[in-house]
Amino acid sequence: MSTKIELSTMCFYHGDTLAKIKRCRDYIESQGFEFGIQLHNSVTKDLYNKIKDLDVGFSVHAPVFSDYFINLANNDFNTVIAGFQNTASVMQSLRSNVALFHGFFMTQKPIKNDPANYGKVLRDAMDNNYRLNGTRVMDPKFLETEEFCNYQNTVKTNMKQLREMYPSYTLCIENDFPGIGNGNQTPAHLIYLDCPIWLDTGHLWASAILNKFDFYTGIDTICKQCRVIGAHLNTNQTPLNWNFKSPDGDTHSHFSREYDMDMDRVIRILKKNQITHFTIEVVDGDIEDVTFLIETYQSII
Repeated sequence: MSTKIELSTMCFYHGDTLAKIKRCRDYIESQGFEFGIQLHNSVTKDLYNKIKDLDVGFSVHAPVFSDYFINLANNDFNTVIAGFQNTASVMQSLRSNVALFHGFFMTQKPIKNDPANYGKVLRDAMDNNYRLNGTRVMDPKFLETEEFCNYQNTVKTNMKQLREMYPSYTLCIENDFPGIGNGNQTPAHLIYLDCPIWLDTGHLWASAILNKFDFYTGIDTICKQCRVIGAHLNTNQTPLNWNFKSPDGDTHSHFSREYDMDMDRVIRILKKNQITHFTIEVVDGDIEDVTFLIETYQSII
């Protein structure tokens, strides 16, 4: 089975998009990897129109072109379906069969699909009591409540139904940054859902610090006990002594060996677990990130 390396459209915020795609694609394919692009839910219509006709495989970080996030914790399944319909149309147009999304928000309120103001839209939709000491992260004590368990069961049920409605698609839950009201934070949470998983290593790093579990063991556990379809890769610059305040938390930074997060070890664990689909989800990611990933991957025996 070939290994696929994608660029998230998060890489295309600045500069000449098509030139970046060409130089990264040429190098990726020259090293024997398959190239792809993942639409991030922040993708604009202008960017989409620029890349949609490229002869390349696409995956989709849902929702795209929707007013609201998909929330599987919503008690009304029709609302869940409505949130996915625009994404399904885009997938059909692109002949894409893989989508992933954050699907567990502890609220019944609609959550605006506004990635540039993600913290604000969560604060607007979530119970303020979930916040840890006035920060933007969630107080871990709420993950032990009956309220959380009830939401978790709703998420599991709705994800099963959504997958049954779209049997030709591989629909994945992505683990969450541990922000207020975000419910998929730990390996145990992902295992419980019993569905395909898209592992975001940067989010897990932040969750491991907040929830006090070993990050590297967590990656290995998720790979071994879940059906991991792919992984988001970036260096999370957040330090181990994080005070849970911005701007640290979810930095989506270029690959680097200068921070506490050991990217070499991350890539090694994923390769040893035979994960074969990687998305470089780095703000303005470019050929240097591609080179880092491939050289590190190839150095692992």
